[in-house]
Amino acid sequence: MEAVILCGVQGSGKTTLYRDRFAATHEHVSLDVLGSRAREAALIAGCLDECRPYVVDNTNPTVADRARYLEPARVAGFKVVGYLVAGDGRSAHVGPGTAAVTAQRFVRPAPEEGFDELWHAVPAPGGWRIEPLLTTPPLF
Repeated sequence: MEAVILCGVQGSGKTTLYRDRFAATHEHVSLDVLGSRAREAALIAGCLDECRPYVVDNTNPTVADRARYLEPARVAGFKVVGYLVAGDGRSAHVGPGTAAVTAQRFVRPAPEEGFDELWHAVPAPGGWRIEPLLTTPPLF
């Protein structure tokens, strides 16, 4: 089974990516839709217990934010795939400055967090350009 963790600022296209690539096969886990951490946790627990694939559609800007989803999925034996969604952050429903505040806190996802795969998704004419997320090891 697979757990997908989307990462990106507000308005970058995370929900669109979910709809375009995963809606037919994966449960949608979105704090915006569910409205509370308790509902979110219950939905994820159900997916883990029933071995249902799911996508976490939140900004997930920090390592700690992603760990709350990554660790339970790994313990349950799920393959964990991360997507850095890099749209322009200019959506009509995002207030001014909201994406900028998230961008200031954003830490790029890295394999060391426990991801099995990492991808970079960029909106492109007619769909998405999806490539492996390149990571550069530290120099020292």
